[in-house]
Amino acid sequence: MSNPNVAQDNVRPGLKAGQAQEFTLIMNLKPGGAEGLRKKLASDSNFASKNQVVIDRVGTIHDFRFTIFDNDTRLLFASTFDGDWDAYINDFAAIIPDLIDVAFGEVDDYPGIKHPKIKDYIVKHQITSTYFYDAYPDTTVRDIRKAMKVKSGLDVLLDAASS
Repeated sequence: MSNPNVAQDNVRPGLKAGQAQEFTLIMNLKPGGAEGLRKKLASDSNFASKNQVVIDRVGTIHDFRFTIFDNDTRLLFASTFDGDWDAYINDFAAIIPDLIDVAFGEVDDYPGIKHPKIKDYIVKHQITSTYFYDAYPDTTVRDIRKAMKVKSGLDVLLDAASS
């Protein structure tokens, strides 16, 4: 088992625990960017539920969150994902580019998720956590979804058997 307090390599930031990896960005917002981002996210009252299905298509994201802080001047993006850093960023560009561009469009000098130098831009703003814990370091999002399907099927059988 890998040591969760050791960065995976010198090229890509982030700690790993088993196959899970943490990802943390801290970026400066444009003047008025905090208000702009809040408006974009609030413009659709069903933003979270509407985008749940879109984000789920990536298939490796355990969680992610955006936090505006430092008197509305900076944005924190933090997530946990399965597998390889480069594949994670490639999936953002291929599967959820519009969502990513909306969220990061209020960040200083953000070039767009499909920009050829986006990975360099991300590395410039990514910080490695001091410590990373994952409750299930060897269980992927896909494993969890399969287990939930099995559980659902067993629940149906058990409910039928008890009636």
